Amino acid sequence: MPYLLKLCLPGILLLSQQAFSCECLWQGSFSKAYKKADLIVSGSVTAGKGNSVDFSIDRTHYDRRVNFTEFNSTIRVWGDNGKLCRPRIENFPVGTQWVMSLTKITSDIPDNGFNPNTPNMSYGRLNDYYLSKCGANWLRLEEGLVTGNLVKGHRWEWENKNMNPVLLELIDAYIKEIIPEQALVEAAKPLTETKKLMQETKRFLRQQ
Repeated sequence: MPYLLKLCLPGILLLSQQAFSCECLWQGSFSKAYKKADLIVSGSVTAGKGNSVDFSIDRTHYDRRVNFTEFNSTIRVWGDNGKLCRPRIENFPVGTQWVMSLTKITSDIPDNGFNPNTPNMSYGRLNDYYLSKCGANWLRLEEGLVTGNLVKGHRWEWENKNMNPVLLELIDAYIKEIIPEQALVEAAKPLTETKKLMQETKRFLRQQ
């Protein structure tokens, strides 16, 4: 075996292991994936440590009431530790706002899932939450407008730069089954040049 290949082989094997450490079926854009959630909230990231962030809840859109209704104003959300089907927590910097569709960590924590000696890198703690990347379970929130793979987006994509920002109130109404999915489809259609100009004008006037 060539010397250079010998040197590179361990790194190649490691990348291969990481690439195949997560296997799951795509659960769809947010409009589909959210139906498997235990808790759907909007708010902001207030702190980060290891593979988790502290998330301050501004609004609860849905609560399945697993074990108990979530009453904490700040919750801990866990991401990938290198072995899980979750996003990298670095994608959610402190100060950013999101809509998150979360799964509650219940009594099914795997063996060695939480090590008190390395509490910042783990599967997560009982009654915390985690984000799954098997579907578009998070949307970016800025100034009351939501963007991301909201509806009818591509598989394994979590951003949609062509999507028209949608009001958070519209997302809430959809989750509560007040409006149909088609309403989200229409709201998320790309802006025409005229609509872009109107939106920019409104944004300018709000800043005055």
